[in-house]
Amino acid sequence: MTSSRPLLILLWFIQVTFPVLEAQEVKVQPEVTGYLGEEVTLRCQFIPGPEDDIISQVQWELETPAGEGILIIASKGESEVTVHNSSLKGRVKIAEQSLIIGDVEKEDAGSYTCTVTAYPSGAFEGTTKLVVKEGLGSEGLHILAKTITAGVFVLIVGTMLATTFFIIRKRYGPVPSD
Repeated sequence: MTSSRPLLILLWFIQVTFPVLEAQEVKVQPEVTGYLGEEVTLRCQFIPGPEDDIISQVQWELETPAGEGILIIASKGESEVTVHNSSLKGRVKIAEQSLIIGDVEKEDAGSYTCTVTAYPSGAFEGTTKLVVKEGLGSEGLHILAKTITAGVFVLIVGTMLATTFFIIRKRYGPVPSD
């Protein structure tokens, strides 16, 4: 019986330790596409463990394609948000742990790391790559809508003129030539 005692101790240790190892993590999307001039949201969600962790700070950092690291935003609760000097100043905000970038620019591309510090567990992080592409944007969509409207109008008027021409020609016959 003494040979099964170490196995029982090991099973007890796993049972006691396992809940501590459960699902404490930060979930992010591996890659997000943003379009020039539009708003993009980089999602970051802290999944607390069984200890009911309290989030004490959320921090976002950008590593540009050139390898430059920039601290973008740090938050202690919803009321204390600090945006450090960068090209993103005035265009970013935080909602829960997610980063929202307004009026996306080409230079915004890069790897964004979300770090969530929770008490008593510590810091957890996840990284999202932002790819910036040219898109229509709201102004481009407005121009596209006007172009489509004008095209439909021309098509309707042209159809009405052609129909009228053929009705008149059928009723009165061909136009006499000189």
